[in-house]
Amino acid sequence: MIKKRGMIYPYTYATHPFDVVGWDGYSYPYAFSIFNFEPITGRIHMPPPIHQQFEGHNFVICSFVPRMYDYHPNAIPAPYHHSNIDADEILYYVDGDFMSRNNIGKGQFTLHPAGVPHGPHPGAIERSIGKKETQELAVMIDPFKPLKITTEALKCEVKDYYKSWMTQEQLTH
Repeated sequence: MIKKRGMIYPYTYATHPFDVVGWDGYSYPYAFSIFNFEPITGRIHMPPPIHQQFEGHNFVICSFVPRMYDYHPNAIPAPYHHSNIDADEILYYVDGDFMSRNNIGKGQFTLHPAGVPHGPHPGAIERSIGKKETQELAVMIDPFKPLKITTEALKCEVKDYYKSWMTQEQLTH
């Protein structure tokens, strides 16, 4: 039975929903490929919600896909420094060139806890000037409750990642 607008309607499936391997208890009506996502672009830098695909009561999922960069003649395509006060930020780098990050490759994750300022790495702003588009592919999850890091996750940690925002001069002093 399906409830819609306060009315109950009978609905019969062609096959039993339990007749699958790994069923999680839900029948999802949609499948959505990241390659079909088209974010909003603009003359100036657009805020991260333009990349949002899904929203739950305690999280959002954003996808960073190939797109045109900001196209105002004086635009700087690199994202601005920011601090997510409402959510942790987990980015999974799937493929492509991640313009705002130094030494990040596909298959890596980054975690920026809520309230910690972050943004483009040193040199990224300068590298972005004059660029017309990106071919990056990444997925971001912003949970609205703090993450708890597991022992297994700590085994993957790049110990000096926090230093990646420092210039060479800062690192030598």
